[in-house]
Amino acid sequence: MIHRARTCPGGWDPGDRLGSVKQEEGEGGYVRRYLKVLALVAVLGLVAAACGGDEGGGETGAETGAETGATGATGETGADIQPGGTLEFAMLGDVSAAFDPAKEYYSVTWEYYRCCLLRTLLGYTGKTTAEGGADLQPDIASALPEISSDGLTYTFTLKSGVNYSPPFEDVSVTSGDIVRALERVADPNASVGGYNFYYNIIEGFAEFGEGKADTITGVEAPDDSTLIVTLTAPSGYLPYLFSMHATAPIPPDGPDERLGAAEGHTKDYGRYLVTTGPYMFLGSENLDFSLPADEQTPVAGYEPGQSIQLVRNPGYDPATDGLRPAYADAINVSIGGDNNDLYNKIQAGELDLVVDGIVPPPVLRTYSTDPTLQPLLHINPSDAVRYISFNMAAPPFDDIHVRKAFNLALDKAGMRTLRGGESTGEIGGHIFVNSLQDNLLADYDPYATPNSAGDITAAQAEMAQSVYDTDGDGVCDDPVCSGILAVTDEADPYPDQAALITQNMEPLGLVFDIKSFERTTMYSKCNDPSAQVAICLAPGWGKDFPDGYTFADPLFGSAAIFPSCCNYSLLGASPELLQENGYSVTEVPSVDEQIATANAQTGDARFQGWADLDVTLMEEVVPWAPYFFDNNVDVTSARIVNYSFDQFAGLAAFDHFAIHPDAQ
Repeated sequence: MIHRARTCPGGWDPGDRLGSVKQEEGEGGYVRRYLKVLALVAVLGLVAAACGGDEGGGETGAETGAETGATGATGETGADIQPGGTLEFAMLGDVSAAFDPAKEYYSVTWEYYRCCLLRTLLGYTGKTTAEGGADLQPDIASALPEISSDGLTYTFTLKSGVNYSPPFEDVSVTSGDIVRALERVADPNASVGGYNFYYNIIEGFAEFGEGKADTITGVEAPDDSTLIVTLTAPSGYLPYLFSMHATAPIPPDGPDERLGAAEGHTKDYGRYLVTTGPYMFLGSENLDFSLPADEQTPVAGYEPGQSIQLVRNPGYDPATDGLRPAYADAINVSIGGDNNDLYNKIQAGELDLVVDGIVPPPVLRTYSTDPTLQPLLHINPSDAVRYISFNMAAPPFDDIHVRKAFNLALDKAGMRTLRGGESTGEIGGHIFVNSLQDNLLADYDPYATPNSAGDITAAQAEMAQSVYDTDGDGVCDDPVCSGILAVTDEADPYPDQAALITQNMEPLGLVFDIKSFERTTMYSKCNDPSAQVAICLAPGWGKDFPDGYTFADPLFGSAAIFPSCCNYSLLGASPELLQENGYSVTEVPSVDEQIATANAQTGDARFQGWADLDVTLMEEVVPWAPYFFDNNVDVTSARIVNYSFDQFAGLAAFDHFAIHPDAQ
């Protein structure tokens, strides 16, 4: 899996939990979402022709992998699309925070929000980056926000006629409902494990959350259709925060209930969720908010650990929404089961999609080689990176030449083979996924080697420049290169990857003392400076929203060092922090100023800022050895005549699924 940008002391879990993009809960700081990963079997190149490039997943059968770089075909043409029918999905695991948008950090749930349940001021089309799916679009807002000349004030204007689901279907969304949602996000009790840290850039947000102020001073609703947001410093990512579903409006419910329908539901609002999208939970019309919160009966359409049932929202007006086609009349989701059995049901036409599944290798081979099934196989980049992280304060990785030599020696192709082969993703030559930099570094790899298999000669030439290679023969001869403390994930494929890394680095004289842990513990060890872990072998990271800030600050900002997360390299650590944690190294580089400079930019200058930071990190700092950009792989049933990939969530776009008229 791969973190989405959050975790904390409890650790992020970018592990491969049967292929879902999920995230661990944390106590504060950043948290990430897991990446989807395939079975640990090479697919013998059978899908190579279907997954060569960067994008895919379009909405017409004509969009084949030859044009998009991924299968992306839908199996039928758009001419067969007719609304109606019920989608039958399955999930192996439940959502992570019971659908509460203030604390939900699971990619699957984010897709349910975007496609179906919650509208926000700004949103996305449910398409790939190549099709504009990573570009912000007005949703509840009538246009993108107006920005003041100093970059500190954003003004949103709301559309009229956006209503809620029952029992508030006659209530229209107002700017005050967005303020209500922001106040709930600021509440540390309501948003535990969520991503409220992003909103601290709003003036007065942190103070309100800490109980030091009665209002968020940087948020104003002068009338029902206007929201004004004031920042403490220019931050170009602010608009993206209003595409995050923690800011989805909450309807009012009585003058004494500041949090409206969410009042009294600090821990369980997801089961009482009032929606604004084309769907709602089955039974929403029976919600009774006139009762005390502890006497209210939750919706029937979400039974934790068992099922999810979405039906049409009668309060929704499609004329106000240009983002969601919402073809199906209903979506049924079963929770639990055996991965292989669920994919057998897809082939039998009993299921349309396994939302968080991992396509079994035999199924992948069948769908990639059978021309009649190839249109039902969909492969798309999921905007996540896997990497090896160096502790820049722990010898021998306090020496940049050792870090560079490691990058040159690593067999990245072999690492990918252990993850499942070419279909699982692309070789990673740098840190930020390409979509976050508008492909400015698409061909950039400062440590490229023949066939991406590593180059020991080049690596030894780099090692020869290290202070730890006293005779300059390209092999570390200092005692610090023996018994280097390394931690990894105990789950597959990480033990095999650790063995490959050990083999790759032996000619450099780097010898590891590898400790394997359960995933959460592994991340906790990597994140804790006092553990003095020299190298972390199994991290991964995925974006929270389509902007480079979600890679930059939580991974390389000094504020993301323990007890926050997830700057495992200790980039920007103060001399005091290093001394307190027992390091002999007294200074490490910092990129805080470069992050701040890039974050203040907008438009093309912002893309360039993140690309420049990436180059600085790869050539002048070298905190990582990135090796892999993940793909998302889906198989759909023959009933589905329209498939699209939502770049925001990194998953299939459920609202774009259409059922063949004969199968409805």
